[in-house]
Amino acid sequence: MLSALLQQAKQQPDKVAVLDSRTGDATCTWGELARRVNTTASILRTELPWSGSPKRMTYSCTNHPNEVVLSLACIAAGVTEIPIDAFLPKPQQKTLVQRSKALHWDHEKHWDPESHHAATCATSLSEAISNLEASAREVDLHSPSLVLWTSGTTAKPRGVMLSQHNLTTNAKAKLLAVPQQTSDLRLSLLSIAHAYARTSDMGTWLLSGCRWSLGRGRSTWRSLPDTLSPTLINAVPVLIDDILNRIESGPSNLQALRLLGCGGVAMSSEQFERCQRNNIGVVQGYGCTESSPVICSASPDNATPNRVGPLVAGWESKVKEGRLHVRGPGVMLGYLDDESATRQKISPDGWLDTGDLIEIHDDGQFQILGRADDVIVLDNGFKVFPATIERQLLQLQGIEQAVLLHHQDQLWLLLSRVPSQATAEDHSRQDAIASCLANNLPPRTNVKQLELSEPLSIQSGELTAKGTPRRHIIRQRRLSTNDSLDGGDQAGS
Repeated sequence: MLSALLQQAKQQPDKVAVLDSRTGDATCTWGELARRVNTTASILRTELPWSGSPKRMTYSCTNHPNEVVLSLACIAAGVTEIPIDAFLPKPQQKTLVQRSKALHWDHEKHWDPESHHAATCATSLSEAISNLEASAREVDLHSPSLVLWTSGTTAKPRGVMLSQHNLTTNAKAKLLAVPQQTSDLRLSLLSIAHAYARTSDMGTWLLSGCRWSLGRGRSTWRSLPDTLSPTLINAVPVLIDDILNRIESGPSNLQALRLLGCGGVAMSSEQFERCQRNNIGVVQGYGCTESSPVICSASPDNATPNRVGPLVAGWESKVKEGRLHVRGPGVMLGYLDDESATRQKISPDGWLDTGDLIEIHDDGQFQILGRADDVIVLDNGFKVFPATIERQLLQLQGIEQAVLLHHQDQLWLLLSRVPSQATAEDHSRQDAIASCLANNLPPRTNVKQLELSEPLSIQSGELTAKGTPRRHIIRQRRLSTNDSLDGGDQAGS
């Protein structure tokens, strides 16, 4: 990735690289970015109290442009970067910092804007490029360069060690599936402390030389200036509805949007159709942090609802008992300080067990059925795929959240409704819920429903940063008390 920065700094030094998502103003050109990275790399090498090797550094990641500079500087300085998503609950952030066993970068303590600016201005672009080229020659492409913490969907989060070889080959494969031009403006809504945005936003930006504006979540919409008109956005379904609502409400700065990527969680068929009606190309993909992350990606010309495209370049796959295993240059180096878990995840001959159940269609496109760990086996042997049912329920009007769990030999459906529609048309909505369950479960399957008085949230630890349910925590908090169990409504299928 450092070489990609150098290429852009040489080829288009005066072209804008990063824009401020709050003002729409240019933050820096490619040439200025290279100079700032050079200055920051010098700080990392000479001004931090490193003790021994390896050099690891954590920091609170807010998606600020300075963190892009810091990330690239870590590569140049030989530091393993460990970003911690600042939007996670504070106790979880503290735990991840402690488990990283690393020096913690404090923006206020280590980043003096005036001295940094002065040092950057005192260095010419040619000198900065020369310094960074020397650093690039010293980079070990196959050693740990970045650690990304998993979201902890099925277990406690694990630190995934990725090399520059992992990251660069995966970003190139994604760019091959979904080409972009230097004229494109990419807007980030997801944290670069997570794999999807790190590769599909940051990685493809560096390789393509387009422009990039960093935002984070719904708060970006409240301050997005009229002068900022993105052409490319990657998001998750909860944000895609906001994007489409804004476009359909009338003229806006999203009229230039040509591609909308969806990963982490599947886009609903309704959202897919709305994108098509608004002439927005849809790109759905699939992967996991342990695979850098992209394994599959659709292209604008083959996008299909509920499918994530074929394998991207470099991967080979096999399916064992419905479970997807992959091998290729994107397979992680291993879990941070956890060789036992690494051996369980990666076979001696390099096959990564994704833990996901899939179906491969005749056209080569993959369909993700759900996590193998989430499959519920009823006492009659019938296998229930909760994620498939939940996606169908979320397409019903008025349903904001839906989680299907198995607890004490009983199926439970936890629902959170859209507040403004909580009482309207309840009868017809309940019929639609019953119909969905009947279509997916054996006859006479008993399902109890529980209305959530408080919706699931990232802050409570019940949702991951990408909005997927952490089932083991939800089960413990929502179904572990007698009050909860006694309050369910019957909903036989």
